[in-house]
Amino acid sequence: MDSQQQLKLDELETSVDTVKNDELLYRCIFYGRNCYQVTGNTAKISSQAFSDRHQAPSMDRACLCNYDPKWTQKHEQNGVISLIVVDIRMIDSVVQCDAKGNIICQHKIDVHPRPTTDNIAHAQIEPSPEYQNKTTFRKLLERLAFLANQREWEIKPYDLC
Repeated sequence: MDSQQQLKLDELETSVDTVKNDELLYRCIFYGRNCYQVTGNTAKISSQAFSDRHQAPSMDRACLCNYDPKWTQKHEQNGVISLIVVDIRMIDSVVQCDAKGNIICQHKIDVHPRPTTDNIAHAQIEPSPEYQNKTTFRKLLERLAFLANQREWEIKPYDLC
């Protein structure tokens, strides 16, 4: 193993810890995928911006990418938003109800480090317990979009520049 590979492994090991409440997270908002709606010179982020086929939206931990949102951007036309971990953990509206509207399960939402060999900053927003249906997951997406719309863009998408 060369020194470059060892450095990458060391970085992965140090990033496999708990994600702190005050950490800033970045999310790429893809241009041209109906992830936001432009009105004048502003854009409202939609819940689709956080959609994920595995029901665990990905984010990048700012502290592990030198607080540079370009790390997350992927393409110059895309935008990047940020969220703070504690705001995500405080989400308490992700519940599953029975046919009568009674709450049968409240999901605790957390952010877990999930570094990959290509992205040491990778983290995921995950529930406990797992979602039983997509309707419950959609409640999380709506809340994440709400939180994102409370903040300024880290990098505005192409059609807002």
